[in-house]
Amino acid sequence: MLTFVYFCIVLGLLVCVHEFGHFAAAKLCGVYVHRFSIGFGPAILKWQGKETAYTIACIPLGGFVQMAGQSDLPDEEEDELNKDVPKDRFYTSKKIWQRLLIILAGPGMNLIFALPLAVAILCYGQSTTITPNGIVVSEIIQESPAEKAGLLPGDRILAVDGESVTTWNKFVETIRAKIYSDITLRVERNGEELTLEAYPELNEEKGYLGLGFMMLPPPQVESLENSDSPLKKGDVVLSIDGRPLSDCSVDGMVRLLLNSPNTNITVRVANYKARRKTDETAVPEERTVTFPVGEKKKCEYFDILNIDGRARFVPRSGAPDEFWELAGAKVLALNKRPLELSAGDYFADIPVGCVTAYVAVAVQSGRYKRETVVTSVVSRIDYFGHAGIGFRSASEMVCEPFGAALAHSPRKAWSKVAETFRTLKLLFTGSLKVNNLSGPVGIARMTGVAAALGFDVLLNFVLLITVNLGVLNLLPLPVLDGGHVVLLIAEGIRGKALPEKFLIWYQRIGLIFILALFALVMMNDIGRWIRESEFLGTLLGKFFH
Repeated sequence: MLTFVYFCIVLGLLVCVHEFGHFAAAKLCGVYVHRFSIGFGPAILKWQGKETAYTIACIPLGGFVQMAGQSDLPDEEEDELNKDVPKDRFYTSKKIWQRLLIILAGPGMNLIFALPLAVAILCYGQSTTITPNGIVVSEIIQESPAEKAGLLPGDRILAVDGESVTTWNKFVETIRAKIYSDITLRVERNGEELTLEAYPELNEEKGYLGLGFMMLPPPQVESLENSDSPLKKGDVVLSIDGRPLSDCSVDGMVRLLLNSPNTNITVRVANYKARRKTDETAVPEERTVTFPVGEKKKCEYFDILNIDGRARFVPRSGAPDEFWELAGAKVLALNKRPLELSAGDYFADIPVGCVTAYVAVAVQSGRYKRETVVTSVVSRIDYFGHAGIGFRSASEMVCEPFGAALAHSPRKAWSKVAETFRTLKLLFTGSLKVNNLSGPVGIARMTGVAAALGFDVLLNFVLLITVNLGVLNLLPLPVLDGGHVVLLIAEGIRGKALPEKFLIWYQRIGLIFILALFALVMMNDIGRWIRESEFLGTLLGKFFH
C-alpha cells in the first residue's frame, strides 16, 4: 500500500511539473487554456479559475493541458467549446516559435526541476562508501574486463586515465562514463605501481556494468551487545591482525570471528561520524584495539533469520552451491522439531554435531504454476567465535552546505542526463535488451524499494525519473513532445501548415507505436512480478496448469 502511495506522490509531482511547463508557456504566449488536469479519468478535485478549469483526476498516470485549437474532440464539440474564444488566442494561430516554446516547455520544466532536486539531494546528504584503504580489488568475475586487464585481488586502484580515484562512488561514476572505451588504470600491487589497459562493458548475464570486480568496503561497527567493549559504534576497521587488505571486509571479519573462539582479536580502527559536511575533513583518530571473542553454538553453512514473520534460510560464506539455491526459503523445522519464531537463537538448544533443516521451496512446475516442495539440508553445529558485534559495510552520509549544493547542483543534474543518454545508446546499439524496460508497474515497485532504502535514495530516484521524462519526451517520435517539434520544424520549412491527411496518419502511427511500447513494458513488468511472486504464480497456475 505504501508503495502505491509513494508512486502516486512521485508520479503526480513529476506530471504536475511537466504539464505546468506546457500550461505556463501557453499562458505566456496568450493561448486560451480550457483545462489543466493532473491525472486522467473522473475528477477527484476541481475548481474554476478565471478562464481555466483546474482538475486532479483519479488515475495519476499522466495529465494534460487542453488548449483552444488543440483538442481531440469531434468537430461539433470543438466548435461548441471554442465558440467564445477569440481566434487570435487559438494554439494554431500562434507563430511557430511560440508553439515550439509551448511544446518544449513540458520536458524543459522536467529538466529544470532536476536542479532544485539536486540541491535537495546534496543538502540532505548521500550515503557514501567509506574507503580509507582506497579502491581495493576483492573478487573478480571470470572472463570480465577486470580479469582480462590483469587485475588481481588485493590490487589498489589509484587512478583511471590519469584521474585520481579514492572513493568507490567516484570510481563507479568515472567507469560508467567511459563504458565501451579503452581506459588506463594505475594500480598499486605489493608496494609497486603498475599500468593496466582495460575496456569496461555491460554484461547482463553476469550482472556487471564496468570492469566486473567487487570492492568490498571495510567493516563498520553497527551494534554492540557489550557496553564495555573497547570498540565504539561507527568504528571502521582499517586492518585485522596484519591480514591482507582484501580480507578487511565484513565477510572477512565475520569469518575471522567465527573461526576464532576463545581468543583475542587485534584491529586497527578509526571512528567516523554518521553524517558530515563536505567542508569537514574526514580525518578520524586511529587507534589499535584488542577485544575478546567468546564462543557460541553456530551452524557451519547457514543461519536462520526471522524476516517478515517467517524463518528464512540464509547461507553462510563458504556454503556449498546447492545451499545458495535455497537462499530466502522458509525453514520449517530443525531435526524434525518445528521452529518457534520467537526464538532469539535457533541453534542454542541443538546438540553439537549434525543438524538437518527442513526447508520449503517454491518451484516452477508449469506455466504460472508454483508448487511448495519440502527438502532437507544437512550441516554441522559446533562452537564458533562470537563477539556480540554487528558489522555493516562502512558508509557515511555526506552533505553539502546550501551554497555549495547550489553551485554543484548543475553537475549533479547533468550526471543523470548523461546517464540517461548512455542508457539510450546501450539500448539502441543492442547492448541493453528491451526486456529491461519498465512501465508504470515496474516504476511503482522501484519507487517502493527506493523509499524503503532511505530518503536520499528516493530523492535520487525522483531525480532520475524527472530527467528521463525530460529527455525521452524530446525523442522525435510521434505522440511524444519531440514528435510535435518535428512537425513544427517541417511546417516552418514548408512555409504553411502540413496536410491534414498526413497529420492524421502521423498521429495514428504514433499511437500504434506508443501502444505497442506500452504493451511491451507492461508485459516486462507483469512477467517480472509473476516470476518473483509465489502467490501470483500459484493463483494463475490453477487456471493455466
